[in-house]
Amino acid sequence: MASCAAGLRMLRAIAVGLGALALAAPGPASAAGQPTRFAVIATTQGREPDTSENFERLYELRRAQFGAPIGIRVFAGGRLPLPDDDSVNGRILQWAAQYHSEEIITVSHKIRDDARLRTFLDWVLAKRLRVSIIYFHEVQDDWFGDADKRVAGAEPETYKATYRAYRAVINGHPAASRVTLEKNLTWYWQHYRAASEGGDWHRYVEAGDPADVLSWDTYVFPGVPKDVRRYSTPDEFFRYARDAWRQYGIAWGVGEIGTAVQDGEGPGVDRSWDPRGAIFAGWVRRITNAAVDPAGIASSYAGMPPARFMKWWQGTDGNDVDLSLDQSAAATAVYRARVLAS
Repeated sequence: MASCAAGLRMLRAIAVGLGALALAAPGPASAAGQPTRFAVIATTQGREPDTSENFERLYELRRAQFGAPIGIRVFAGGRLPLPDDDSVNGRILQWAAQYHSEEIITVSHKIRDDARLRTFLDWVLAKRLRVSIIYFHEVQDDWFGDADKRVAGAEPETYKATYRAYRAVINGHPAASRVTLEKNLTWYWQHYRAASEGGDWHRYVEAGDPADVLSWDTYVFPGVPKDVRRYSTPDEFFRYARDAWRQYGIAWGVGEIGTAVQDGEGPGVDRSWDPRGAIFAGWVRRITNAAVDPAGIASSYAGMPPARFMKWWQGTDGNDVDLSLDQSAAATAVYRARVLAS
């Protein structure tokens, strides 16, 4: 997952963060009954071996760190995983049902299989679980209209047809009330990536869309131009969700969020204008407040409902860049209060 230096840095930050939590005043972030569910993605991406045992260990670490259910996220590059698969994801599903049936399990996959979905829903019903199903996680990362980037199944018309079919399967199954059908549209560095790559969300959403919620994966550094010496504003992150809600009335959520703190240390850091992570901690408070109360962003957000959920990427990316809250004890405290209030 992380290099030795980055790993030590992460462990030190966790220790400091956990020690500070008892002293941190949660403030308005911990108000009971908040409408947004705040979660954490325990991830084996990076140098951590991608095994079910390692996933379970990291999940339990994060669960203890944040003191409440954090959600379970399963990524599959092929068919929808089933609990009797002899695979990492199959074993994770078995473990989740046995030890953490209270959690919402979000499962993404990239090969349509209506019959397999029915089998998965049979298991959900039998185990009395709650799940969110995503077909083609970050679909726009695989399809920007260029011939050399086309991926089978990610073409907009195929993508939309799959969601219509999945909606029919779910509606016809007795587990329907336990299932959320989620479209995860793209990941981007604010509006910079969306503009440069031509990632237009309109190609994946339609009137009367079968999805229950649209989610967006939002990151800052690395990726934002180096001369931008600040973290993303709520509007830079949430304007697409606002536009989709205004046009189609579809609920929204933040599927992933994170950034490398600009403290001058480690990979993915372009500058050192936030040496103690204090600006980062303030940004975490600001971005979570905006998810709960979008109307506070700008007048154009008036009437927009709160995000259904926000999920922090609590680990490194594929290049060993730390995107987690571990980088700041104060930021961890802010987000932990949100998780506890969820």
